[in-house]
Amino acid sequence: MAKPVQPTRRQIIAGAGIAGSMLAMPNIVRAQARRIVVRDLGIGTSFNDAYGREFTKATGIEVQPITGANDPIGQIKQMVDSRTYTWDMSIVARQVANQLAADGQGYLEPLKLESEPSWQALPEGFRSPVYAGNDVVATVLGYRTDRVKTAPMGWADFLDVARFPGRRAMRRSPVDSVEQALLADGVAPDKLYPLDFDRAFRKLDAVRKDISAWWTSGAQSTQLLQSGEVDFCPSWNGRIQAAINAGAPVAIMWDQALWQTEGWVILKGGPKADLCREFIKFALAPERQAVFAKATGYGPTVPAALDRIEPAVAKTMPTFPANKSSAILVDVDFWTRTRDQATERFTKWVVG
Repeated sequence: MAKPVQPTRRQIIAGAGIAGSMLAMPNIVRAQARRIVVRDLGIGTSFNDAYGREFTKATGIEVQPITGANDPIGQIKQMVDSRTYTWDMSIVARQVANQLAADGQGYLEPLKLESEPSWQALPEGFRSPVYAGNDVVATVLGYRTDRVKTAPMGWADFLDVARFPGRRAMRRSPVDSVEQALLADGVAPDKLYPLDFDRAFRKLDAVRKDISAWWTSGAQSTQLLQSGEVDFCPSWNGRIQAAINAGAPVAIMWDQALWQTEGWVILKGGPKADLCREFIKFALAPERQAVFAKATGYGPTVPAALDRIEPAVAKTMPTFPANKSSAILVDVDFWTRTRDQATERFTKWVVG
């Protein structure tokens, strides 16, 4: 009878290494499973400072931020339709969330956070079954204080080129621009929607020759004011604040600020939905929103967060009581229905 072949020392060591690797594999899989990819706004390190890094410390769940397109509707639809999830969740404008929820069978996962204290602290206007508001963005008027000697006090002043001479810029989009034209033409804020496009374009026709620049990105609007290329420029408050923080002689007109919110959504059918829910609960904490607000200039949606911000900084935010007194909430449902057609008309009007 042949003697059994005894393994060599090298074979024993190699076998042990393979066995050890196999034993370690579940840990690797678990580590990968406890990781979420989140599309954020891409504003410096604000996301990681406020949310990502601290969430990982608190839970052990790794967060990978990624910056996507400014309007990610197409990307999200493609991921859900193909069930190939480059992102697990995203921060989006409320209008984007509403459209994704309404299209087809819906592209967003229910958040199921109704019983959470952090959810209950969120004002009703800043939440829906698929959306948790993170910040308030205000479209406001920025103006150069070295050239504009009388502070404008409404969109009527912005488009009154006789009383307020100077170079003007506007956003190359019907969103905000149409509202500004109608408010300047005397439409009452509570009668603004549904928007009267014909009336808005008549008002815009009257000032078209006085618009020096049509901006297409927030960074461009900051630069237009900061460089002094224009004297008046409507933009998002955080972008105008960036020019102020850089030392430019710029002020913000808060009268009739046009409010929108941005917030968290989870992609429908994604494998990490429960981890994403944990992240959203964490992100809604007042102390976390306060960090994000200070970094971006956008107002927190949770009222208690404003109390955690230094008074001098809180005064620069849309949700500060004095700044929101005449604010107008943009009707995102109206824009969901009309944006494509309005954008086509607006673009043709701009190019003449």
